[in-house]
Amino acid sequence: MDDEKVLRRPIGWWLKEADARLDAAFDNALADHDVDRRAWQVLATLARSSTPRADIVTTLAAFDQPAAVESVVDNLLSRGWLAEPDSVLRLTPNGVRKQESLAPLVEQVRNKVTGALPGDEYATLVRLLARLVAGLTESTR
Repeated sequence: MDDEKVLRRPIGWWLKEADARLDAAFDNALADHDVDRRAWQVLATLARSSTPRADIVTTLAAFDQPAAVESVVDNLLSRGWLAEPDSVLRLTPNGVRKQESLAPLVEQVRNKVTGALPGDEYATLVRLLARLVAGLTESTR
């Protein structure tokens, strides 16, 4: 990629474009399974441990509006992939099977990212973005 052409675009454009491309890659990988990236995030989170609904919404609100996350949770509940005893979400046996069937597809997307950013480049990019966020956070206080 030609550095001169790359540097003509501002960082905000590249951040938005990267996010859009990640969403598209997840949408493409998951399309035949009638789930999206947010549904995957809920399933993957609950595969690690049962979690109160409020915690899922708070955690994923970094990626989407709380009402949208609530809608995803409600949809997964209606499909029978989640149960919510005592306001704590957990995967049902069908939810476990769905999460396990989707995991290899998500891994393929992650492998594309790793292929685009081999070696230590991924970690370097994440560290640079974290520094950018910290620097902008300090300047807005």
